[in-house]
Amino acid sequence: MSDRKTFNVDFDSDDTGEQKLWAALEELPREAPSANMRRSFYRELDRVNSASWAERLGGWMGINGNAGWVTVAACVLIGIGMGQSFDMTDPEEPMRLEVLEQNVALLNRELILDRLEDATAGRRLRGVIDASNVVQDDAEITRALLVRATEDSVYSVRSAAIDALGPRMSSAAVGNELMILLENAESPLVQLALVDLVLRNGNDAQLQQLLQLSDKGRLHPDLTKHVNNYLGSESI
Repeated sequence: MSDRKTFNVDFDSDDTGEQKLWAALEELPREAPSANMRRSFYRELDRVNSASWAERLGGWMGINGNAGWVTVAACVLIGIGMGQSFDMTDPEEPMRLEVLEQNVALLNRELILDRLEDATAGRRLRGVIDASNVVQDDAEITRALLVRATEDSVYSVRSAAIDALGPRMSSAAVGNELMILLENAESPLVQLALVDLVLRNGNDAQLQQLLQLSDKGRLHPDLTKHVNNYLGSESI
């Protein structure tokens, strides 16, 4: 018995070459798909069917995730603003552009706060990096960074948050919180980030407190040497 099967499926094309190719394909042997191939096909089919139209559109456009959609929204707002900026006949135009800029800034701020609260360490770290650019002017982002600096379970995120808080070290609330964290820190990585922050941004009182911690042996031995080399053996 021949293992060749033909299904006689019509091919809707006027091209002679395509018709010959289709006819030749009809003569190829068609073996039943293996069990693995069937399972793979149904898994892929289920994955495609379960994806929403927004997810599929995001995949096609390369903007998967909330960050991509926020970026698209911001680009739309900016595009509208740039398009309207060419029409200077409206006396209210500068006000409209200012409102658009405020909306884009608000979207960016909300995105940063969402990332700082994300369950994924990588996204929290991305939020910390983005927050470092606006921390000096935003009290809520500063508080969110303090939470990451004091409570995050991933040391790399904590260290990055500590470093991002550098511009706010002169603030009494932020400075006191970070010095308390330094007194209680056990991780050498967290200690390193805090010591570096104090040496770069600390005031005289904070530097004195750092030196006292070093003299009491509260720091990692390598950090103690680093502090002593940086500050010297004399009191500040």
